[in-house]
Amino acid sequence: MEQQPSYVAEKSLMGECGGRLILCFLFCWLIVPLLIGIYLILKTKSYSLHFYPNRVVVKSGILNKTERQSAMFNVLAVRVEQSLAGTLFNYGDVYVDMVGRWDVNTEAIKDPKGLQNYLNALLAAQPPVQQFISQ
Repeated sequence: MEQQPSYVAEKSLMGECGGRLILCFLFCWLIVPLLIGIYLILKTKSYSLHFYPNRVVVKSGILNKTERQSAMFNVLAVRVEQSLAGTLFNYGDVYVDMVGRWDVNTEAIKDPKGLQNYLNALLAAQPPVQQFISQ
Protein backbone atom coordinates (compact mmCIF):
# COMPACT_ATOMS: atom_id res chain seq x y z
CA MET A 1 0.00 0.00 0.00
CA GLU A 2 1.41 3.37 -1.05
CA GLN A 3 2.05 6.02 1.55
CA GLN A 4 0.01 9.23 1.23
CA PRO A 5 2.01 12.43 0.60
CA SER A 6 2.30 14.94 3.42
CA TYR A 7 1.82 17.88 1.06
CA VAL A 8 0.90 18.22 -2.62
CA ALA A 9 1.88 21.32 -4.61
CA GLU A 10 0.69 22.13 -8.12
CA LYS A 11 1.62 24.67 -10.77
CA SER A 12 -0.45 27.82 -11.11
CA LEU A 13 -2.00 28.23 -14.54
CA MET A 14 -1.68 32.02 -14.41
CA GLY A 15 1.91 31.89 -13.17
CA GLU A 16 3.19 29.24 -15.54
CA CYS A 17 1.69 30.47 -18.81
CA GLY A 18 -0.57 33.45 -18.04
CA GLY A 19 0.60 35.85 -20.75
CA ARG A 20 0.85 33.21 -23.45
CA LEU A 21 -2.56 31.85 -22.49
CA ILE A 22 -4.18 35.28 -22.75
CA LEU A 23 -2.66 35.77 -26.22
CA CYS A 24 -3.88 32.34 -27.31
CA PHE A 25 -7.43 33.14 -26.28
CA LEU A 26 -7.32 36.61 -27.88
CA PHE A 27 -6.52 34.92 -31.17
CA CYS A 28 -8.71 31.87 -30.55
CA TRP A 29 -10.52 32.44 -33.84
CA LEU A 30 -7.33 31.02 -35.36
CA ILE A 31 -7.15 27.29 -34.76
CA VAL A 32 -3.41 27.07 -33.95
CA PRO A 33 -3.46 29.47 -30.94
CA LEU A 34 -6.50 27.64 -29.59
CA LEU A 35 -4.65 24.32 -29.76
CA ILE A 36 -1.58 25.87 -28.15
CA GLY A 37 -3.75 27.26 -25.34
CA ILE A 38 -5.33 23.87 -24.69
CA TYR A 39 -1.88 22.25 -24.68
CA LEU A 40 -0.56 24.83 -22.16
CA ILE A 41 -3.51 24.23 -19.83
CA LEU A 42 -3.13 20.45 -19.96
CA LYS A 43 0.64 20.60 -19.49
CA THR A 44 0.35 22.89 -16.47
CA LYS A 45 -2.44 20.88 -14.85
CA SER A 46 -0.50 17.61 -15.23
CA TYR A 47 2.48 18.82 -13.13
CA SER A 48 2.39 18.12 -9.39
CA LEU A 49 4.84 17.78 -6.53
CA HIS A 50 4.14 15.18 -3.84
CA PHE A 51 6.11 15.82 -0.65
CA TYR A 52 6.88 13.04 1.80
CA PRO A 53 8.96 13.40 4.98
CA ASN A 54 12.22 12.33 3.28
CA ARG A 55 11.60 12.67 -0.47
CA VAL A 56 9.71 14.57 -3.13
CA VAL A 57 8.00 12.95 -6.12
CA VAL A 58 7.48 15.00 -9.30
CA LYS A 59 4.66 13.79 -11.54
CA SER A 60 4.21 15.33 -14.98
CA GLY A 61 3.19 14.63 -18.53
CA ILE A 62 0.06 14.62 -20.66
CA LEU A 63 0.41 11.50 -22.79
CA ASN A 64 3.89 10.44 -21.69
CA LYS A 65 3.66 10.26 -17.89
CA THR A 66 6.87 10.88 -15.95
CA GLU A 67 7.47 10.27 -12.26
CA ARG A 68 10.77 11.29 -10.69
CA GLN A 69 11.83 10.93 -7.05
CA SER A 70 14.42 13.06 -5.29
CA ALA A 71 15.77 12.72 -1.79
CA MET A 72 15.06 15.64 0.50
CA PHE A 73 17.63 15.80 3.29
CA ASN A 74 19.22 18.68 5.15
CA VAL A 75 16.98 21.56 4.12
CA LEU A 76 18.80 24.72 5.20
CA ALA A 77 16.35 27.48 4.24
CA VAL A 78 13.23 28.17 2.22
CA ARG A 79 12.27 31.44 0.56
CA VAL A 80 9.36 32.57 -1.57
CA GLU A 81 9.38 35.20 -4.31
CA GLN A 82 6.10 36.61 -5.58
CA SER A 83 5.48 39.27 -8.19
CA LEU A 84 2.52 41.65 -7.98
CA ALA A 85 0.48 39.29 -10.18
CA GLY A 86 1.67 36.37 -8.04
CA THR A 87 0.40 38.08 -4.93
CA LEU A 88 -2.97 38.79 -6.55
CA PHE A 89 -3.41 35.29 -8.00
CA ASN A 90 -1.64 33.41 -5.14
CA TYR A 91 1.33 31.88 -6.96
CA GLY A 92 5.07 32.26 -6.61
CA ASP A 93 8.50 30.73 -6.87
CA VAL A 94 9.73 28.65 -3.93
CA TYR A 95 13.50 28.34 -3.54
CA VAL A 96 14.91 25.60 -1.33
CA ASP A 97 18.48 25.83 -0.03
CA MET A 98 19.77 22.43 0.94
CA VAL A 99 22.94 20.44 1.22
CA GLY A 100 23.61 18.93 -2.18
CA ARG A 101 21.42 19.85 -5.11
CA TRP A 102 17.74 20.77 -5.45
CA ASP A 103 16.67 19.71 -8.93
CA VAL A 104 12.91 20.13 -8.53
CA ASN A 105 11.12 22.89 -10.46
CA THR A 106 9.19 24.92 -7.89
CA GLU A 107 8.46 27.96 -10.04
CA ALA A 108 4.90 29.30 -10.38
CA ILE A 109 3.55 27.11 -7.57
CA LYS A 110 0.02 27.59 -6.25
CA ASP A 111 -0.05 28.67 -2.60
CA PRO A 112 3.71 29.17 -2.17
CA LYS A 113 3.30 30.21 1.46
CA GLY A 114 1.69 26.85 2.26
CA LEU A 115 4.64 25.01 0.71
CA GLN A 116 7.06 27.29 2.57
CA ASN A 117 5.27 26.56 5.87
CA TYR A 118 5.41 22.80 5.19
CA LEU A 119 9.13 22.89 4.34
CA ASN A 120 9.87 25.11 7.36
CA ALA A 121 8.11 22.53 9.56
CA LEU A 122 10.40 19.86 8.09
CA LEU A 123 13.35 22.15 8.69
CA ALA A 124 12.40 22.56 12.36
CA ALA A 125 11.96 18.79 12.81
CA GLN A 126 15.35 17.77 11.40
CA PRO A 127 18.52 17.71 13.53
CA PRO A 128 20.79 20.74 13.14
CA VAL A 129 23.42 20.51 10.43
CA GLN A 130 26.84 19.85 11.89
CA GLN A 131 29.52 22.20 10.63
CA PHE A 132 33.06 20.91 10.49
CA ILE A 133 36.02 23.21 10.23
CA SER A 134 39.04 21.61 8.71
CA GLN A 135 42.44 22.78 9.77
